[in-house]
Amino acid sequence: MHDDPRTIDELIEIAESITPPTDLAGGLDAIRGTARGQGVAVEVDVQGMLVDLHIDDQALALGPDRLAAEITRLAGEAGRDSLQQGVVAIQAGCGPDVAAAMVEFLNSVEEEPEPEPARPAEPSWEDEEVTGVSMERRGW
Repeated sequence: MHDDPRTIDELIEIAESITPPTDLAGGLDAIRGTARGQGVAVEVDVQGMLVDLHIDDQALALGPDRLAAEITRLAGEAGRDSLQQGVVAIQAGCGPDVAAAMVEFLNSVEEEPEPEPARPAEPSWEDEEVTGVSMERRGW
């Protein structure tokens, strides 16, 4: 056995003074990325999930399609911000090699492109049977 000149009380005092190890999972959960633009402010967590959204009158004036596009754009921007913060936290908690491996993996994953919205079907008069009123001109 090793002889340590310190008393048990001294060892307890030392143990209590040591900062507990970083709670990496809790730290990652607390990360928030933010982005603002055109009357919209978004906040996402490290997984890119929307956790807060503010829309003002300027944003409402954009109309539904442009507003949706702006929210989507800002959510992506905020997601990149939170991901960068997450990499810093992982580097601090796990070391630079683990963080570098994670970044390499993330860069290797190809995002699937957003599907194009379906075009509304054009009316096809040949497909429908016309009944009832005729548009034929009659001499009265």
